[in-house]
Amino acid sequence: MSTALQKLLPTDSEETNAYYSRWKYVIPLPPDGLMWSTGGATRELFVVLGDAWAQFVTHFTPPDATLLDIGCGCGRTARILVNNRWVTRYVGFDVVPESIKWCNNFIKPTEHCAVEFHWFDLHSNEYNPRGAIKASEFQFPVDTKTVDVVFASSLFTHLLEPDCIHYINEVGRVLSSRGVAILSIHNVPAPGTRFSGTELRIDIDSEYFKELASQAGLEEVERVDDFGGQQVFILRLKS
Repeated sequence: MSTALQKLLPTDSEETNAYYSRWKYVIPLPPDGLMWSTGGATRELFVVLGDAWAQFVTHFTPPDATLLDIGCGCGRTARILVNNRWVTRYVGFDVVPESIKWCNNFIKPTEHCAVEFHWFDLHSNEYNPRGAIKASEFQFPVDTKTVDVVFASSLFTHLLEPDCIHYINEVGRVLSSRGVAILSIHNVPAPGTRFSGTELRIDIDSEYFKELASQAGLEEVERVDDFGGQQVFILRLKS
């Protein structure tokens, strides 16, 4: 089984975390196996990074906003953002069906805004090796120029180069005129390369990533060099 999915149990999409009770008006924590598959090596790390990303995204979120969460997993950030009163619509998608089932079971019923969680059968050697859809041909499930904040937390850290290029182009397609894209990468490729690794971990040279973004019609607004062990680019459409 894939390293990322090796701790998943068949019942995880129907259960909440065994270590915590369910509390009224509070979105529960997912089982440990789902946390692990969404980058939560520990429960503490899952909660801390979810909170940090939610704060980061909220900083750039305008009123009446549509958000797109690329690779939403089991809702590490969504569980906080869906009750944000600035957010009118939240759309998340992922390749792990158990994660999307869990989000629809435990996050969607409690939301304040319009919430959509989508599973797509995207091919990924690490996360969905039998997937039928090439990531390099996939179209995000939102219309052109309709998204105010596109964010991807540790998603480009797992995309092969053709998929990475296509996803950046899709970000450029869906971003609204007032929109912001918040994308994280690992930025230490192998010596002499601009792009290296496998789907377990991809590293991209920072200037190469900026170049790919520019080709997609995006320009850098800001760069945060250390955010949860990754580098984060904040991008807008070129003026």
